[in-house]
Amino acid sequence: MVPRTRLSYPDCVVDKLIGRDDAGAVIETSVVILTFRRPGDLARAIDSVRAQRGVATGFEIVVVDNDPDASARLTVAAIAAQSRVPVRYVLEPRPGISQARNAGVAAAAGRYLAFLDDDEAADLDWLAQFLATLRKFSADAAVGPVLPCFPPDAPAIDAYRRRVYTRDARVPTGTPLLRWNIGNSIFDKARCFTDAEPFLPRLGRTGGEDTVFLRQLTRRGRKMVWCGEAIVRESVPADRLAPDYLLRRAFRGAQTTTFACTAVKPRELGRALRLMAAGGAQVVLYGPAALALKALNHERWLPVMAKAVAGLGKLLWHPSLHLRLYR
Repeated sequence: MVPRTRLSYPDCVVDKLIGRDDAGAVIETSVVILTFRRPGDLARAIDSVRAQRGVATGFEIVVVDNDPDASARLTVAAIAAQSRVPVRYVLEPRPGISQARNAGVAAAAGRYLAFLDDDEAADLDWLAQFLATLRKFSADAAVGPVLPCFPPDAPAIDAYRRRVYTRDARVPTGTPLLRWNIGNSIFDKARCFTDAEPFLPRLGRTGGEDTVFLRQLTRRGRKMVWCGEAIVRESVPADRLAPDYLLRRAFRGAQTTTFACTAVKPRELGRALRLMAAGGAQVVLYGPAALALKALNHERWLPVMAKAVAGLGKLLWHPSLHLRLYR
């Protein structure tokens, strides 16, 4: 029987599933894992955090389940029952990644908050490297590389697909960044999460909430740096290698790039107009070339088409046109 404490937060329910914490250490870092109906991937992500080494201070794992049916509860309970790392379960029934992120922020008990996706697994020194980087460079936030793990039975992965799913700034650790994404990141909670809802709820179904948040964060003078040693590895399912998915991803990512300029305060309207102009040029230059390459069955058609589609996304950035990629 797992000891359980019931906690309350607006619109979400938290079950505190307490694993064995023999050291009784004070929790300094909360690792927040968002999940939606991926029990196998989730267990792998949790286990990768439980296996962290070289962390001198206490840390916890907070799992935010965005499934109204609470499908992850039993998976989390089973792991927590035999874990030395405290594990907490948060049910956020409102659909959308923004709502899930906000629930995780509200539930996190640590001074530092790290985000890990449920399809990612952290390397053994991931958390120790993040914490060391924050302290060494007096940073408010740090982000790290995400490297892809493709299905073993997938066809040969071309350079384009490998590039799409590899997120690496390729700069020295400690280099300040103005723009990045939040999939592998850590924050000083008090300095970075000052709003009641730091991630815009209206972007919960489309994504882009992390882009807007990080842009606003750096504009407020918070220091975000790169940590090349804090590596996570993302499992990429076969259906995300298909051309139609990759093109939708390119379109949605470009929509976010332009939209973020209008969502931050004060707005960056000049940059938005420049992005739209560049997008129009991409459509004109790359669209016909991509169609010709596809007609010839040339392998380059997909990356060229992705540039054209991304250009279209920069033009059609209005929220009413956003693709809904999150359930």
